[in-house]
Amino acid sequence: MNTSLIRPFVLDGFLMPYQEAAYAQSVDLPGFMLWWACGSGKTLAALLWAASGPARQKVVIVTRAPTKRQWQREAQQYTLLRPEVLTGTTPYEPTSDVVILSWATLRGWGDYLLRWARGRPLSVIWDEIHKGKSWKRKERLVARDGSRYYTWLDNRAAAAAKLAHGATRRLGLTATPVRNRRSDLWAQLDLVFPKLFGTNWDFIHQYCDARPGEYGGIDASGVNNCTELKNRLRPITHVVTREEMSKHLPPKRRQLVYLNKTDQSRPAGFKQAMKQAARKGANALFEMQLLEAASRKRTWIADTVRDAVENGQKVTVLTGRRKDCEALAKMIRTRLKKHPVWSGHGGNSTVERDKMVKAYAETEDPCAFIGTTDAFGEAVDGLQNTDLAVFGLLPWTPGQVIQAEGRFSRHGSKRRVTIMYTVAEGTVDEHVADLLLEKLEQVVVTLDDEESEGIAATLAGAEDEESIVASILRMME
Repeated sequence: MNTSLIRPFVLDGFLMPYQEAAYAQSVDLPGFMLWWACGSGKTLAALLWAASGPARQKVVIVTRAPTKRQWQREAQQYTLLRPEVLTGTTPYEPTSDVVILSWATLRGWGDYLLRWARGRPLSVIWDEIHKGKSWKRKERLVARDGSRYYTWLDNRAAAAAKLAHGATRRLGLTATPVRNRRSDLWAQLDLVFPKLFGTNWDFIHQYCDARPGEYGGIDASGVNNCTELKNRLRPITHVVTREEMSKHLPPKRRQLVYLNKTDQSRPAGFKQAMKQAARKGANALFEMQLLEAASRKRTWIADTVRDAVENGQKVTVLTGRRKDCEALAKMIRTRLKKHPVWSGHGGNSTVERDKMVKAYAETEDPCAFIGTTDAFGEAVDGLQNTDLAVFGLLPWTPGQVIQAEGRFSRHGSKRRVTIMYTVAEGTVDEHVADLLLEKLEQVVVTLDDEESEGIAATLAGAEDEESIVASILRMME
């Protein structure tokens, strides 16, 4: 086991017990899968696995587009790896032996990465591996002499399969390996253990009770040989449920997520509003810039909420003004048609808002609540039983942070909440985060009590909001 690229503090009591167990079980295997609940630390575990690979190896990390920078930052925080984020679909020569790219661009990069790694050990990490569940990688053709042969399709599934076949080590990560049917498993398993489970045809007949469909084709929606499949999966997978994860986590955790420009939504309707705000003064323009930054994060937030709710979590999103709240709620409802979604803002009466919060509080099943920080970020009781709280509009004073976080970590909380602050790179968000959130993080994470929140607020200048705004505006000049 090579640990020279792992920072010493990580292996000195820093890891959760399940992270230590998974690392020990997986590090020397050519293939392994982590089926861990959202927020359980899959990224750190995977980075340790990558850093412990053979000498002179090259590493490819495939993940969702919005999380590429997060992987890069955690690699620098916990290891000596210095990954390069690959952008676009046209390959170019990386400057690092460790690269990160998205599932969306894998089709353009796949063949190039195989040539790039030729002659060197290649480790591949498949983050959110359920995005590679498609089995349609090849098509059958007929030659002139009548013989049949197969050729690779030009799609993401084929690019992933070819990269998997060329790798020497593979690690798959997901919180939801089976979203719909057991047959979804085959392609994921084949990306980590090529050929071990045979072809897709073999798998669905062995484990999915495949039979002729009522209207033609094959019906692979069933299950069979369950004990056999579980026995085969047991030594090559490590499972962490949300319940197991929560035993080892603090009551409240913070996470800062940066979205680069390629991961952001295109803002609309702000041009005229910006001009009007500029005429009203610097403070009005600053608030409008915050709202514009929030609008850039809608698609990413909606996708994140969907993933968390489908993984069994309760999610609350606090965002900007009414228009932003309504647009975000609409996007989330289209993604969560089978789960309850509540949304509200200052345009709803106090009675209506109280009913929404009460219904959310009494629901134990996965669901989502979307509201404005002004309407629900202070003096509201009922949001504390939340697994994930996402801030679409970044609070810009310590007082707002303390009040808003108090909705989720308070008396009566039965869930260990992750509070996620989203930052749109290249916007006012970055300046707010630099000046405010990092100061709060350093103190509050260490002590995590009401007294420390007061200390943090004092250090960050909570008693002089005008000076905070002035400081941010100076940074933006």
